[in-house]
This record gives sequence, C-alpha cells and structure tokens, in this order.
Amino acid sequence: MNKFNKQDGVSVIKFIALTPLILIGLVVLAFIFTLLNKAYWDYRVKQMCEADGGVTVYERVFLSELEYESHSGSDGRLIAPPESNSDNTQFLYFSKYKKSYIKESNPGVYKRETIIYRKLDSKELGSMIHYRRVGGDFPTIIFNTSGFGCEATTNLRSLLDEIFFIKEDLK
Repeated sequence: MNKFNKQDGVSVIKFIALTPLILIGLVVLAFIFTLLNKAYWDYRVKQMCEADGGVTVYERVFLSELEYESHSGSDGRLIAPPESNSDNTQFLYFSKYKKSYIKESNPGVYKRETIIYRKLDSKELGSMIHYRRVGGDFPTIIFNTSGFGCEATTNLRSLLDEIFFIKEDLK
C-alpha cells in the first residue's frame, strides 16, 4: 500500500506557500501593536502633563545686576547648579532633580521634577514637573528612538525664567 497520496503533497505545498504570508501578517500585527501602544502612552503622558505638569512658582526673586552677574548670569541666563555642585559659595540658589518611572519597560514613561531652592534657608522657590515617553517604536536598525513629553516644560531655563528677574540698580 502506498501511504503517500496526492492530497498530502498539495497540503505541503500550501503550507510552504502560506508560511511567508503568515510571517508578513505577524510582522504587520506587531507593527500595528507598537503604533497603538505608543499612541496610548502619548495620550496618557498628555493627560498627566495637563493634570499637574508645568511650572509652579512659590516665590519670585528680584536680583540686582550685580547679584545677577555674581551668579554667573550672562545673556539672560542665570545658573542654579545641582545640589551636589552647589558647595561653591558664589551660588545662593541650587536645583534638585527627582525622576520616578511610571513604566520602565518599552516604552519607558517617567516623571521628572525639578525644584529650585534658596541655599540660605533651603526654601523652595519653584518647581517644574515634566512627563515623558521614550521608546516604544517598532524595532529597526535605521531609526532612533522616539519620545513624547510635555510641550511647555522642556528645560530648566523655563523654570528659572519664571522665578528670577533682574531689576535696575537704584542709585
């Protein structure tokens, strides 16, 4: 008896022909999943930014031009070094950073809080909260990792500009 019949050969050919289509379908599904996952986390980051992201000022500081220059200020840029670098007596203000992960895996989502303090009394002058999504892209070799975060609060400069003001020296 012949155990091999024509129908068995046809099913093997069908399987060989359908394998590339199945693999392409799986890649397309994975691509769609990564796009939807990224869109979901972008939406969540946008919600968190609207809820409590941005700059909050507790006290405005008016500096004379001399005080401003003594803090390495030039071209409208004041320096508030991180707490670890603030031992220098030249600086009367310092910054602290707190970064907490909301989601560590791909994509990573975190909250970064920047706080400006006055060194004299350790009083908090203002803070900035920024949320960001990093990664979550379809794996390729060609493209860099994408990111999405709060639009208005991207750097320390926006916080310092809200706290510190230069006043004219009174003569």
